[in-house]
Amino acid sequence: MSSRPASRSLRAVFAIGFAFATCQAQPPKATGAASPRKAAAQISGITLVGSPVIVFDHLRDQQEPDNIPDAPVTAWKNADGTVNITIPSDEMYRMQGPDLEHLTMDPNKIFSSATQGNDIVEKHFNYHHWFLAPYTFDGQAIYVLTHTEWYACLLLNDCGNSNYLVNSWENSNNSLVSEDGGASWALNVVNGSHVVAAAGDHWTGSRELKLRAYHKATNHSGIFTPSRLIKEGDHYYSIGFVIHRDFSKLDPKTEEAPIDKYGYVLLRTADVTNPAGWDAWVSGTTFDLITQSDYGTFLPQQNGASLNSSQPQIIFDTNAQTYIAIFTQWGKNGGVYYMTSKSLAAPVWSDAQLISGTTKFRADPRGPRKACNRGFWAGDYVSILDTNSPGMNFEFTSGTPWMFYAVDPSRCGGDNLARDLYRVQLSVTYK
Repeated sequence: MSSRPASRSLRAVFAIGFAFATCQAQPPKATGAASPRKAAAQISGITLVGSPVIVFDHLRDQQEPDNIPDAPVTAWKNADGTVNITIPSDEMYRMQGPDLEHLTMDPNKIFSSATQGNDIVEKHFNYHHWFLAPYTFDGQAIYVLTHTEWYACLLLNDCGNSNYLVNSWENSNNSLVSEDGGASWALNVVNGSHVVAAAGDHWTGSRELKLRAYHKATNHSGIFTPSRLIKEGDHYYSIGFVIHRDFSKLDPKTEEAPIDKYGYVLLRTADVTNPAGWDAWVSGTTFDLITQSDYGTFLPQQNGASLNSSQPQIIFDTNAQTYIAIFTQWGKNGGVYYMTSKSLAAPVWSDAQLISGTTKFRADPRGPRKACNRGFWAGDYVSILDTNSPGMNFEFTSGTPWMFYAVDPSRCGGDNLARDLYRVQLSVTYK
């Protein structure tokens, strides 16, 4: 019962499973006297330029099979200025260097779910952590918001079936901390808890477990893949993807619980060092405690219709004084999109726009020249980072950020674990 699920097919399924004290304390403000253009700038478009550059090469850098880019990468700086970029998986590694353009693999694992996050007791929320939203004030102590997976099949010891894994997947979000610049990590327990959000169904002792509902139907739930943390005013924000189900209405024939909340959820906290007290956006300027479960959901809009969009990543553009969220769509190859909002405290998102040059881009230079290797899909886990960002957490861009993305060769029939990480230049234009 304590062993980890043997199947790694979840790596492929996750990408499509949703288809049904520093200068960073405040985003830099443009001043009319110093830069009149910045005060008036508006984003008119984003374009992909140049060729992909490999960052994490599995042939050179992979330390073990589970050392793969399995979520959007994020980064922070240590106290001495060293840049750290995550290679997010349940077995966590990092790359380091003087900047985003000169990174080398750190062969030392920084966190192991196999030994440090392998507690199958559901209410302990300590099973399989992905580090997705690190934040530091001094480059020494780093706090991270996680994507944490637990599976009800663990309780009945039948996780050998990969469908049962996905069908019984419950996701939570937790806080971990490093006191040594990211070299090692532990649960960030404050007042007896490290849990930020437990929005998924609770299976232990439930009717759905007794019925083994996950044998027949997909019943995954929770808040998934939170984006990087980014500060506005007195709060730190992240965008997650929520699937919430009403298990009181479990269909007796299909044994599937209907989804009653689906889409992006905007999270925030006034204290990243404390797991408690996180809020979620409800509507307008209203936020409420996540534990109240009254949060609103939203999806990118285009011409009055919702896009079935995958996990987002966000950054603040200092020229336009606006937040940019980038994302792909579930279930198909296509372009990378972006939307903008002047505020996260009072979010009003623009219509989604295509990042020019992404639909026909050959994302995997090692892959075939076929339709399966054209454009981007959810499993590419696009992220946006600017090497010139001030502060320690890469929250900002001045118009020429990198788009980092993972390549999963299984998109064209290759090995799911032979993943590479690339970066390619983006150019923001203004009017």
